[in-house]
Amino acid sequence: MVSRKGEANELPTTSIDTFFACTIIIAAVLISTTFLTSTLQATIGGTQDINKESYLKAIADRTVTSPGAPLNWGINGLVPTDFGLAASNSNTPFEIDADKITMLNQLNSHYISYAELATAAKLSNIALSIKVSPIMSLVLQQSFNNTNGNETSFSFQVLTSVDSEPVSASLHCYVVGENYLTDTTNITSDVGLGQIAFQMPVDTIENATLVVFARASCDDRITSYATYNFANSEQQLASNEDILTASPFNYTLDLTPHESGINVQGGYLFSFGYEQNLTCVQGNTTFLVPRLIDKSPFVILIYGENGNAFFEDWTSYPEIPLSWGSSFQGSEQNVFSYVVTIKDTLYKLDISLGAPPTK
Repeated sequence: MVSRKGEANELPTTSIDTFFACTIIIAAVLISTTFLTSTLQATIGGTQDINKESYLKAIADRTVTSPGAPLNWGINGLVPTDFGLAASNSNTPFEIDADKITMLNQLNSHYISYAELATAAKLSNIALSIKVSPIMSLVLQQSFNNTNGNETSFSFQVLTSVDSEPVSASLHCYVVGENYLTDTTNITSDVGLGQIAFQMPVDTIENATLVVFARASCDDRITSYATYNFANSEQQLASNEDILTASPFNYTLDLTPHESGINVQGGYLFSFGYEQNLTCVQGNTTFLVPRLIDKSPFVILIYGENGNAFFEDWTSYPEIPLSWGSSFQGSEQNVFSYVVTIKDTLYKLDISLGAPPTK
């Protein structure tokens, strides 16, 4: 007789195989479910990012292509009810109104606040900034000076580039001092390198200003300017308004002296192709800006006396380079870039949009 003691504790081999097979299937299902969930979450997140970017780009596009309301708010100096930078009644794609850009300059007397424009743009929960810069960059470097008697000879090296790549350009330069004005022309080579040379009386150097315009050989709409201050021996990147604030708007220049005792004697307007005296229309505080037809920004230089000292202050029209709006500190920033036309000249315009900073 065969003993069956302990038989109930033994598990058949087929049962063991079935157990392991089920375990593997369950594990596979759990892994695939987890993978599918994470994939769906990534897809949903990616779709949300795409939708958000499309939404923000639509806002940026409209800011550049719409004149806003009223259509001529940039000419009348009105606070817009609908924000848009485009020039009204323009047949040129992406043409921006010079005075609408001017009203974004915080130093200009026609400045409109960020809060007012954010309300007009219907952007109560979206941060906004606008940056406008020239297409071509100019760098001025003094390379030589020599005094002989009552005159000093100067030589400057001029570097021209677009997106850090050297370009050839035509140069037109103006030197302005007390009772002194001269101009000279030249070109930069294919590697963006040129020279300008001139002489000026020694007693005019301290308060003199050098204004250089460059026009790209490849496209005459690419015209930029740079200025050099002899008193500080440095190139200036922004308007020099030490003695007074000059506010160009709708071809009129309003002056606001910073202190009493300032005697404005006159002013010049410079562009790539022209130089003209300003016409005073009210005291010494309001001047007409000539409506020159030139594919060039204007540099407006005001001169006079502060006490017994001669001074020169300048600004540009349109007032570019410009940086306006939110700093995006502690906030995401989505940048949309455009090449735009302002007064027949090409510029780069960046519109940044994003959620406002968290408090």
